[in-house]
Amino acid sequence: MKKWMYLATILAVGIVLVLANLGHGTEAKKAKQPVHILAGIDSLTNGRLYGSNKSRYLDDFIPALKKQYGDGGPGYIPFDTLYFQREGVRLEFSGNLKEINDLPHDVAPAIYSFDFKGLYTLRGQSDFIKMDLNRSFTMAKLFYLEQGGGGSFEAGSGGHFIKVKTNGRTGLGVITLPGHSPRHSLIIRHIRGRVTLFGGYFYNPSGVIVSRVGQGGDRLEWYAGLNKRTLIQWIQALQPDLYIFNGGMNDRNWLSAYRYKASLDMYLTPFLKSHCTLILSIPNAIRGDETRLKAYSHELRLFSKQYHTGLISYQDALGTSYREAYLKGYMADDIHPNAKGASVMSRHLLNYLNHHEVFRALLSTK
Repeated sequence: MKKWMYLATILAVGIVLVLANLGHGTEAKKAKQPVHILAGIDSLTNGRLYGSNKSRYLDDFIPALKKQYGDGGPGYIPFDTLYFQREGVRLEFSGNLKEINDLPHDVAPAIYSFDFKGLYTLRGQSDFIKMDLNRSFTMAKLFYLEQGGGGSFEAGSGGHFIKVKTNGRTGLGVITLPGHSPRHSLIIRHIRGRVTLFGGYFYNPSGVIVSRVGQGGDRLEWYAGLNKRTLIQWIQALQPDLYIFNGGMNDRNWLSAYRYKASLDMYLTPFLKSHCTLILSIPNAIRGDETRLKAYSHELRLFSKQYHTGLISYQDALGTSYREAYLKGYMADDIHPNAKGASVMSRHLLNYLNHHEVFRALLSTK
């Protein structure tokens, strides 16, 4: 009798282990992600769009990278009018919704955002958001703010919607969009009460994604002041593999080298702790006083050495002085590279990634 009970127990445990392994395999398959690259935080990644004077090197870099490693999808897209205008896609929303981009950087809900973008309302009355990306993707997540006294909304596309209540402890809320279709507009409707909606993450199960962080004029000091608990939640939700970071050009008139270093530590440490690989960018030379930027560059080199990050200098690509870059025809003004200069920066960065095994391996892992 005891022998049969013993055999039955072994059989039962075996079945449980098999089912557990099957479940684990299914979850692993569901969790398959593209390589996610963040790039920010100022106009070099998401800025000027004035024909030959545009400064966005990512406009050349993203298609070149995806051609080599596959298209992982659009990436993180904030609900922000300026962002959508620059990307050439459509965003509509009703009158009770306001833009986080218009708020001071140090107030709620801005401090809970990823990049000071999104839409919010204190008294939603069946308001709506409608967006079209015109880009290929197979999966999508939506990010909102959980908050005390939060309201509700419905989100979906193609006739499939899920209702979300946002009341809770202040922090990042994430939902997977149900039955979405890239052929249909993303609709967020019946927005009622106190609701903040940041944006969405649109992706495929493989390839490479590059998400633009920030916009022209953004300062590193602002990002260092983001709510730390929520920033960690953002990093866990977006799962970035690599952050190509440039920041400080817009801080140079206000921030000492000491405070710049402190801002680097405050903002980038959560990414390091999440095992996100970093590449720090030495900024291009500008016309005028470069004393502060040279001090920032020194701090970037020290940070890179301390934390074993990647380090790239755009002065190596454009010229070690403003005059050199200007004579080569790379500058749009006293600070920003033009389209030609941005293209040179793009090739410089792509060559850097392809000539370092750690980054080649990272880009080829998923």
